[in-house]
Amino acid sequence: MSITQALSSLPLLPSWAESSPALSYTIYAVEAISIALLAAYLYFFTWKEYRLPFKNLRGPKAEHWFWGNVRTFINSPPMAPHGQWIKEYGPTFRYKVIGGFSRFFTADPVALSFILSHSDIFPKPPQTRKGMADMLGNGVLVAEGHDHKRQRKVLNPSFSPSAIRGMIPIFYDKSFELKDKFISLIEGDSINEECSPTPPKEMDIIKGSRKIDIMNWLGKTTLDVIGLAGFSYDFNALQDPKNELAEAYRKMFSAGMDITIGAIIQAILPFTQIIPTKRMRMVKESSAKTKEIGQRLIDEKKKVILSASQGLDKKEHTGNDLLSILLKANMASDLKPDQRLSDEEVLAQITTFMLAGNETSSTALTWILYTLAQHPDAQKRLRDEALSVQEDRPSLETLNSLSYMDAVIREVLRLCAPAPATMRQSTEDTIVPLGTPVRGRDGKMVESINLPKGAMMMIPILNVNTSTAVWGEDAESFNPDRFLKPATAESNSVPGVWGNLLTFLGGTRNCIGYRFALAEIKVILFVLIRSLEFDELPSKPQIEKKASVVMRPRVVGEEKAGLQMPLLVRPYSG
Repeated sequence: MSITQALSSLPLLPSWAESSPALSYTIYAVEAISIALLAAYLYFFTWKEYRLPFKNLRGPKAEHWFWGNVRTFINSPPMAPHGQWIKEYGPTFRYKVIGGFSRFFTADPVALSFILSHSDIFPKPPQTRKGMADMLGNGVLVAEGHDHKRQRKVLNPSFSPSAIRGMIPIFYDKSFELKDKFISLIEGDSINEECSPTPPKEMDIIKGSRKIDIMNWLGKTTLDVIGLAGFSYDFNALQDPKNELAEAYRKMFSAGMDITIGAIIQAILPFTQIIPTKRMRMVKESSAKTKEIGQRLIDEKKKVILSASQGLDKKEHTGNDLLSILLKANMASDLKPDQRLSDEEVLAQITTFMLAGNETSSTALTWILYTLAQHPDAQKRLRDEALSVQEDRPSLETLNSLSYMDAVIREVLRLCAPAPATMRQSTEDTIVPLGTPVRGRDGKMVESINLPKGAMMMIPILNVNTSTAVWGEDAESFNPDRFLKPATAESNSVPGVWGNLLTFLGGTRNCIGYRFALAEIKVILFVLIRSLEFDELPSKPQIEKKASVVMRPRVVGEEKAGLQMPLLVRPYSG
């Protein structure tokens, strides 16, 4: 029924209203809006639910007619509600999001393997891509389909084993600089904001040690690393925090990664993205600055490569940072013109390097040191293994041979994956197989799911990594020894590119830089654990996990101080 037809069927206006045209129009407008709202309610909450192909899936009851279950997982630790729902409904279920929409959820390895191996059918949702593109541009994290394949092909040489080995000296230089910084903070006379955003409590003041926000300093270190290893740019963040480009990236990532009600509404209801917000303005302003400086770096490196065009294979002329290797591959004579990346696409990779190579690595190291502080026996065991190495700067092959270090890193990245989840959306009607059937609302077992075109779903990285069905009853406990034993059939079923984990995803969209991240983490951890001890503060502050693009820590009761990870740090005395 059209609005005109609907209005014509309404009861006649009373005579007192007919005498006032303005009032009669107002009444008509109110009635029309009421009809529209009723139609919207019937469509979203009745008809759409009736037509939903996977309506037989069970799931939690919506807690609010409009917000669905959204407020529950906003106010909870990352992916914690989903973990509880898995225990109640099995690995595959549905729940409600804003506007009454049903969202498909699965932590079933077989279903996830199907989804991740069909990236053309299950790309990132357009609204998710737009939010990322506002920060990163159309880089390898954002691009889909042919563009992604083309970018990945040109980027591959930048992340080859030989390229990463060439960056190891940078990792060591900055690791030792961080170690020296920690020692200088410990030996300093004054307690200042350099150490921590909040002063230590009386019981946390212990001679020969210092309360230090390790997340802050690890972030400065990985920023310096990705600047030099990524595009030969020295942020010098460990020594000088006032760097124009570093500040622009900090503001952009800080605004872009915050998970707020407004950000969720804009992600779920794309038409609301036309409304300018403070968050959007900050991202736009910071992005303009990063693009300006990034383009300058590209132009400079292009000149170097062009000047050495008669000897492009001589790496000493063109640099061995990620950007130089990328530009060299992109300018190679045997690369077809339609396979080359535009300047805009190359520029997008710089910002992508900054996010993926800085935030994720520093976050991973933060959770690793925190976990070791909670488990001093494991810290001692790791230190003993590291001290058994004779060299101060061992090769990457030597670091990879340290089995307990590898097990610790795998275990923490299992329990504290920097990115707890990611989103996908189906581009066509698809049948998704299940490895573990679940009981439907009709009591029958469901062995596959009919997903309609446009269905939104979450790839629950953290839930799969801590699944009891995969890892056993101690799945949520820290136990590095599990990785010193042969992998089980259950863990082998996880479709991850590394360590039988989803931490770096899997399929064609796996993290292209995971080898770079692991090498950086191992070098920094090796240097720090040989020289320093990390303990929980005697006051035992409660650390909570906060979800954004990456999962970072915050102290309960010190929310105004922002994200932080305070630990008690002291030199290792042997």
